[in-house]
Amino acid sequence: KTPEFEKLHVAPPSVAHWPRPLMGAAVTSAAFPVPAKERGSEALLKRHDLVYLRTAGGDKIPAVHIKRGTVGTDRVVIYSHGNAEDLGQRLPYLDLLSKICATDVFAYEYCGYGLSEGKPSEENCISSIDAAYEYLLQLFPPSRIVAFGRSIGTGPTLDLAMRHPEIRGVVLQSPPESCGRAVLGNFGSWVGYHLDIFRNYEKIGLVECPVLVMHGTLDEIVPWEHGLAIYEACQNAVEPLWVEDRGHNNMPNEVCLRRVREFLDELDGLSWGWNIFVTNLATDISVNL
Repeated sequence: KTPEFEKLHVAPPSVAHWPRPLMGAAVTSAAFPVPAKERGSEALLKRHDLVYLRTAGGDKIPAVHIKRGTVGTDRVVIYSHGNAEDLGQRLPYLDLLSKICATDVFAYEYCGYGLSEGKPSEENCISSIDAAYEYLLQLFPPSRIVAFGRSIGTGPTLDLAMRHPEIRGVVLQSPPESCGRAVLGNFGSWVGYHLDIFRNYEKIGLVECPVLVMHGTLDEIVPWEHGLAIYEACQNAVEPLWVEDRGHNNMPNEVCLRRVREFLDELDGLSWGWNIFVTNLATDISVNL
């Protein structure tokens, strides 16, 4: 471990003396920096594949069901985005994910983000992914559903996978061990344990399906050590993807999505098809995450 990782991973001693409401506010503020609603709303409203869901709490949230080709495929990725972006901003990436990975993609919005009703919280994020999963069960058997989360999106993703061992697989990109550990370090999250949210480190060991972890070694927001810890705690981890010299927001799409496509095809016993696909893959598909 490098000294830089150690500095990012250990909270200053003064954290122990922070008032607990202040600690909770620090974690929540870092977890949900909701972007301006107008940033992605216009693009989202133009989509022909836009649908609306209702959470268990009664909040209305948008989602998109991107079908691969004209009729779709027999597998689907349920995608949970990061915390400083909304569904509308992720549309170009989601279209690319569907194209490269030869899969349907179902991406939903968190409560309090974009066009959604409600307020952002851990509980409401989980209610949002539950609504998305219930929608997909009308179209796909659980064995054809793979859950993919990026950054804070790994929180609802792991919670879903922990409660539904029947799903096919999980992809985690830049996963924090928890929001508290990412913001305050291990000691700070221990002191404010009951204020911490998305405690992935407690859930990953309960996930039974195959799990792919991807992380940049120079991640300045969620240190690479978090991804390593999550990977090592997996029951059924596959070969991870550690991307050298990349951070939280510049992971290369062409590298990450090739690995995701390979993972999906391995789950389906289609590795032979991957070699054909990759020989025809253009190298100019990268866009910033």
